[in-house]
Order: sequence, then structure tokens, then C-alpha cells
Amino acid sequence: MVTKNISKKLIAASLAVSIFAGSFGFVVKASALSEEQNGAISQNCATTKQSLKQLQKTDARTRSYLGSAYESILSNYITPLDLRLINTGQPNASLTTLHSSIIDVRKDFVAKYTSYSQSLEELINIDCYNHQEEFYSKLVETREKRAELSAATTNIRNLFSEHLTDVRRLKNSLGGKNAGQ
Repeated sequence: MVTKNISKKLIAASLAVSIFAGSFGFVVKASALSEEQNGAISQNCATTKQSLKQLQKTDARTRSYLGSAYESILSNYITPLDLRLINTGQPNASLTTLHSSIIDVRKDFVAKYTSYSQSLEELINIDCYNHQEEFYSKLVETREKRAELSAATTNIRNLFSEHLTDVRRLKNSLGGKNAGQ
């Protein structure tokens, strides 16, 4: 009996934490859920939903912060530098290409966040007391969308790092030419 209760609590905890922690290393199809797993989902529905609602609030703040930071970097640093290089007759193909890539990846980030956010909202709205398999299926889908969003965030961070490296390289190459100015 104690082992069965611990098992149910572990399954419920896994469901609640799975969005935070990523995949289990295996995917259980919704139709393969056992009665014990369905019971754990149903029994811990309120707690799981509360965790998901908290995650939703935290993610919204994070998305707002990242979106503002990305926009600020683009509009205050990257775009003005590209324009200045073009206006002085020194366009840099690498920086221009990175600028375009950053814009594309930022759009991808927004699209992936929107898709993830909608999936999370749908997950929260599922009646997990009575529709455990649907809930679990949507949980797996939402977790996958969150992983895609994480990858988009990593992509844009890598592009910003690459841009910074190219800016430093450009600065070093111009160092001797502008030393007297």
C-alpha cells in the first residue's frame, strides 16, 4: 500500500515536473496509460494545474523580458552598426547576414512562443479529473513545444554571440586605421 502511494506520487510529480525538466527519456503514448497512471493524474490534478498556472505566469514574464531584450539589442546596437557601416562605405557582409539571421530567428522565437503558450493554455483547460489520457497527451505535446522554444532561444543567443565576435574582429581590423581619429 505504501509502495503504491509512493508510486502514484512519483507519477504525479513526474507529470508536474516534466514540463520543467524536459523529457523522461521515453514517450508513453496516451493510449498506453495504465489505470494507476490515470489515477495518479486524476488524484493530483489540482496540484498539477496549479503548477502549470505558475509556470504560465513565469513563462509570460520571461518571454516579455527576452522579447524586450532581443528588440533592444537589434534596434539599439545591431541595426545602427549595420547602417553606419553602410553609410561610411564599409559594409560587412558577415554582420549583415547575421543581422538578417537574428531577425529571422527572433520571428521564429515569437511564433514558437505563441504556439507553446496556446498549447499550455489548452493543457490547463483540460479536465484532468475525467480526461487523463487527453491531459497527458497534451502535456507531451506542450513539453515538445517548450523544447522547440528553448532551441529557438539558444539559436538567437548563439547568433548574438557570433555577432559580438564579428564586431570585435571588425574593431580589431579597424583599430590601426582609426587610431588617430
